[in-house]
Amino acid sequence: MKKRNQILLCLVFLKAVFCVNAQKQQNLVDSLEKSALLKKDLPWFAQFQVGEPPVEGFPGESLEEKKIRIEKWADAKYGLFIHWGPQRAGGEYLISENDLKKFNPTDFDAEEWVMTAKRLGFKYMVITAKHHAGFSMYDSKLTDYDIIEQTPFKRDPIKELAEACAKENMPFGVYYSVWDIHHPSYTENIGSTDYVKYHEFMLGQVEELLTNYGPMISVWFDGEWVNSWTVERATEFRDKIRDIQPNTVIANRIGQRRKGEGDHHSPENFMPYIGNQTDYWESCAKFDGSWFYNGSEDSKSAEWALYNLCYAASRGGNFLMNLGPTPKGAFLKTSVNKLEQVGDWLRVNGESIYETEKGPHYILEWGTSTRRGNTLYYHIFDWPENGQLIIPGLKTKVRSASFLADASNAALKVERKQGNVYIKIPKVAPYKMANVIKVELANAPEVDHAVRAFQKELKTKDAMRGVPVGGYFFPAGFGNSHGENLHFNYGTGAGAQRENLKGWTETSEWVEWDVLVEQDGVYNIEITYGNLVDGGAFQLTIAGKRFEHTVKAIPLHPKAKKSPLIVKYETFNLGEITLKPGRYKLIIKPLVIRDEAIKLHQGLMTFRDVTLVPVNNL
Repeated sequence: MKKRNQILLCLVFLKAVFCVNAQKQQNLVDSLEKSALLKKDLPWFAQFQVGEPPVEGFPGESLEEKKIRIEKWADAKYGLFIHWGPQRAGGEYLISENDLKKFNPTDFDAEEWVMTAKRLGFKYMVITAKHHAGFSMYDSKLTDYDIIEQTPFKRDPIKELAEACAKENMPFGVYYSVWDIHHPSYTENIGSTDYVKYHEFMLGQVEELLTNYGPMISVWFDGEWVNSWTVERATEFRDKIRDIQPNTVIANRIGQRRKGEGDHHSPENFMPYIGNQTDYWESCAKFDGSWFYNGSEDSKSAEWALYNLCYAASRGGNFLMNLGPTPKGAFLKTSVNKLEQVGDWLRVNGESIYETEKGPHYILEWGTSTRRGNTLYYHIFDWPENGQLIIPGLKTKVRSASFLADASNAALKVERKQGNVYIKIPKVAPYKMANVIKVELANAPEVDHAVRAFQKELKTKDAMRGVPVGGYFFPAGFGNSHGENLHFNYGTGAGAQRENLKGWTETSEWVEWDVLVEQDGVYNIEITYGNLVDGGAFQLTIAGKRFEHTVKAIPLHPKAKKSPLIVKYETFNLGEITLKPGRYKLIIKPLVIRDEAIKLHQGLMTFRDVTLVPVNNL
């Protein structure tokens, strides 16, 4: 009997210990999901990171302190993104046991990679240390699902690359996915005590990477679009990074890409229309056919790469361009050969890209522009056939203009007519790829940003609508917003969410654009927006005429991923307007914003753009 009682007491004790530990575990889950638990009964789209303060990159930091901290990254402009790992027989995310057994990249040479990157003009490098498949491309002591334990390669390419980059003074960073389809404790949903193990595992891996692989220019999180990636968890990761490497740059995917999260915005596979926005941003895009090597030799053109680089620099951003090395560990020769042209161009014209500032123009039909003090650089991609380059709205006096590639600095003739600057240029472009004209100004540049009619068609591109000749285009970024809540969002992905205005929760907040009309015309007014609930109603005014519109819900496609990063845009015709030559304001003001739309963090609408489409072109 005594022995039996002892056994019972032992079982009671063990049960009590188990219950205490379980309660501790549950309390930890609750503390890391407090914000999400408060919203668990709301519709799915209102359960993500909305309503809470953003996960700032460096809390309490002034704008000047941030500028100094990330200056090296911001000045670099051109980064090499590398998605690499065992070739996936089942697609981008799935790795089979056979895939692992075959992964033996004997052609991998870290120093050759870095020297190639430098030759092509890249100024920093970011590589996938762990992608969505959960496979670690480095020697992690926290899992055996890594390149050392699971492949015949038995080497740590992240370590070799970090050392090669340090040797060649190439800033180095890592990509880390918080979405992991392999780890048994991972889940996309809240309420799982198992996720605590995964949370600690991730924190440990981030500590490994930041402790054992030298200084990191960037930590690039991804996979943050699920409900289990809460503000509390993201904050712990941010704090871990700052404790170990306080000067590293963190993409806004540390949160869910909201305003104020991380150190910079990260639009994917498109270049946003920025206008007067001044936040730091970096667009990532694929040069090869896929993020990871997919067995093909398909890739974009050298002109595509150069244009995107010039565009990003001209709008104050960086371009992080992806190459997917082969399973053998080599960059595709076709891609390298094409990008050699960009490297050659940068050796002559890099002054117009590296360490420059955002150009003063919102849009140039023929190219892009960057700035260095009182000097402007104009990159001409569409050569004017009449031998005259028109720089619209430049008010500042021009002291000189010459081709940057011209060693003699031969002066180009400059004239001013009707508020524009005209530069006489040869009928045929003198240099390969984008020709750059260096313009010295008497003072800091001033530009009239009034929206003007397009002189040529703006073609449909990267999920953004096209605009016909003679049309007027008013994207979110070109407007002047009035109010504290209404703000510009840099977007997420071309097929998911282009740039927009968000946070429209006050009827006192509005947006306006200046318009310069130079000839008579009749136009249809078309507006593009998204919203998951009935938002309310607004009024658009231009040239003394008012157009009212009620915002109805535009639900996602039934098969669309339920993600806060996705917006389904639709375009609506508000009516017809006749415009005479003159200057006007196009203004959008709310008439009413529904309480439900505010409660569910949708607001009046997710506004993308307005377009005036010439009626005679229909």
